Amino acid sequence: MTGMGNRLITATGGISRRKFGLILGAGAGASALGLGTSVRAATPTRGGVLRIGIASQSTNDTFDSAKALYHGDFIRCTSLYNHLTRLDEQLKAQPELAVSFEPSADVTEWTFTLRKGVEFHDGSPLTAEDVAFSILRHKEERVASSVRRLVQNITDVVVDGPDTVVVKLAEPDGDVPVMFGIFQFAIVKAGTYDFAKPNGTGPFTVSEFAPGVRTICTRNDNYWKNGQPYIDGFEMFSITDPVARANALLSGDADVVVDLKGPSIDEVAKSDVAQPFITNAARFTSFQAAVDIPPGDRENLGLALSYLIDRERVLKTVLRGNGVIANDVPVMPGTPYFNDALPQRTLDHDKAKFHLAKAGIGNSQIDLHVSDASVFSTDIGQLLQREAVNAGLNLNLRREPADSYWSAVAGKRALFATTFNPWATVNMFLNLTWKSGAAWNFSHYNNPDLDKMIDAARATVDEAQRVEIYADIQETLHNTGAQVLPAFISYVDGVSTRVEGLTPVPIGGLGGFNFTDRVWFKS
Repeated sequence: MTGMGNRLITATGGISRRKFGLILGAGAGASALGLGTSVRAATPTRGGVLRIGIASQSTNDTFDSAKALYHGDFIRCTSLYNHLTRLDEQLKAQPELAVSFEPSADVTEWTFTLRKGVEFHDGSPLTAEDVAFSILRHKEERVASSVRRLVQNITDVVVDGPDTVVVKLAEPDGDVPVMFGIFQFAIVKAGTYDFAKPNGTGPFTVSEFAPGVRTICTRNDNYWKNGQPYIDGFEMFSITDPVARANALLSGDADVVVDLKGPSIDEVAKSDVAQPFITNAARFTSFQAAVDIPPGDRENLGLALSYLIDRERVLKTVLRGNGVIANDVPVMPGTPYFNDALPQRTLDHDKAKFHLAKAGIGNSQIDLHVSDASVFSTDIGQLLQREAVNAGLNLNLRREPADSYWSAVAGKRALFATTFNPWATVNMFLNLTWKSGAAWNFSHYNNPDLDKMIDAARATVDEAQRVEIYADIQETLHNTGAQVLPAFISYVDGVSTRVEGLTPVPIGGLGGFNFTDRVWFKS
């Protein structure tokens, strides 16, 4: 990564992923993962209303991208707003509202040149002040941004003329353009704190919004992308049962649905009206220990559990082959920063017994909390429970309600399941989940040395050093016993054969949950 200088990034290309883009072990690039099997291309046609079946909605559904956490929020926000950049199939940052972005020689400043002629839905022009506000609002306590920790390195955003903003950093960071392409960094009008009537620059406007029920949006005829969007609008609604979602797709009641599961995948695959749409990404479900709650404070208990997972069986039977075997670290095999020097853990009852003896658990019942809120956690937990018997561990699965799981169980019990969606870079993920005090540090893990390594990886501009730092981070996490991560889970969505234009983007399903301006109905 040395000798980069003031390289300009425009629509003709981006900085090499190996030079500047960190691939999230939870979100790897397409070239590394053999991403996707369902890419469609044809001449777009206009018209029609797309019906989208998602897995869940709630009264907390939002149009405030800073609070977006679930796929329904992501689809809403990418449909109403734009970002400075848009992530492509390799998770490289490509120009969107910014036509170019240029780092300083020491990568402590990024200059973004804005696209001219863009208007908000209310007819007002996009300004540099809007962009500066949209970035800096994540630092405000009143906003309660889910990615506030990611902007800690940003010291200021300076308006330098009508079409230019300069992002100033405390330490070097080559991934700023990638960060500004993730869901939460939508560009909103300066001064916006109330999102009851969303006003974006995106391809759609809101016609109807009933939180927890449905969202209806209509084409923005003044959209700055010529000819887009192709569809007249979309309706998004929740179908919580995966079998019912697949049936809605097959019957024509939905045109696209998220998260096909089990035999429904085969049913859709053999139909002539729809097909699975697969995105290989580093989404995962793991079992975590709260290291300050007994018996989660015994690292040998977690290490024992890591040897009681039949990872091959998880991949074959639970995920039906749609995933990649993991090694208890949140970086996916085959990606640039994966530490392949770590010994791959496999099912091993003798090693499990060794660690159980060191943990001093004996015959005590150990509760493991699972829930439908953590995808596949019950199925994987049942496999773990069966193997625990063979090692003499009395493991009790406690199935918890989905609606209160993330507030009342995850991080509040000693052992519990967690699910994480992909993030665009390794460093984003680690900052949000493993740094001391992070909002999603469910294990309550506090390690100043790990914190320093995470910060150093972000600030390091030498690629070889960065690889070494991430290797050390993974070794640290591998040895904590705080997380048992058996496999990365591909997105398997369902798409009608009438729908064209989808391309897998490994930050989420259905084109990275950023697809409504690109799809069309086959004529």
